[in-house]
Amino acid sequence: MEKFYSLQEQNTELLPEELAALTGADHQRHFTAFVVSLLTEFEAYLQRDEIDIVKDGVGYRQIALHLSDEELAELTQSLNQVLVKFLHQKPSKQRKRFLLSSILIPGD
Repeated sequence: MEKFYSLQEQNTELLPEELAALTGADHQRHFTAFVVSLLTEFEAYLQRDEIDIVKDGVGYRQIALHLSDEELAELTQSLNQVLVKFLHQKPSKQRKRFLLSSILIPGD
């Protein structure tokens, strides 16, 4: 038996009170669906006849940041300010579709 998980195409954001109501199991299911969608998209990219990671703008990395609560809030706000300019651009012949995914997890 195979299970397929996918995220909706549109940008979906839960309200803070909705997030607070989720259980650990709920978060695990949502995160699993998110990670599976990343793997599926990357696999589809790798199946193309021609790939060029640099030319195509593909990238993935993980970095560690040491932030106070205030710095974390500033980082989040700064990223949101940069991205909002690009969120509502419509598809066109001059634009290629890109997926930008972020994961922020406190580390020990």
